[in-house]
Amino acid sequence: MNRTDLEIALERLGGRCPDDCEIVLAGGSALVLGGYIDRGTSDGDVIHADPRLADLKRHIAAVAEELDLAPGWLNDGVKAWAGVLPPDFRDRLEDVGTFGRLRVRRLGRLDLLVMKFLSLRAVDLDDLDELGPTAEEVAFVRGQMGRIAALFPDRALRMSLYLDQGETAGLPDPQSPDR
Repeated sequence: MNRTDLEIALERLGGRCPDDCEIVLAGGSALVLGGYIDRGTSDGDVIHADPRLADLKRHIAAVAEELDLAPGWLNDGVKAWAGVLPPDFRDRLEDVGTFGRLRVRRLGRLDLLVMKFLSLRAVDLDDLDELGPTAEEVAFVRGQMGRIAALFPDRALRMSLYLDQGETAGLPDPQSPDR
């Protein structure tokens, strides 16, 4: 789904939702809706929902049927990784907009970078390349490593190795006076 497809699906969902619904997006959908990247995404990763996404299941399914989307076009599988987010991530949430009765927000750029560095799949590497994190942003991600290592040591090691590659990976060196 591209940005327009996502917005149409969210508008349809917002028309079906009960009052005062909110979702917070992470991943590719947050990057697409934030204008950070210009690619499609297969789904919307919901890291927080009020009410719970399970309570909106029939509405999500109806939108999927109406628009010929995959049944999991909106899902909360990413919640398994929510612990890697800094405790103050809510302070950086960005509004996407209100779609009918659905308020949509997304993770802030710093928190999206943490999630992308954590995943390091091929699509995440492409996204990181397009995002072009600054030295300050890389330093922010490095500052999260202790908490991430306590939760997911294998992922933290992988992140650390990738970040340590620095120049080779095309990342700015936070220690460089040029940055």
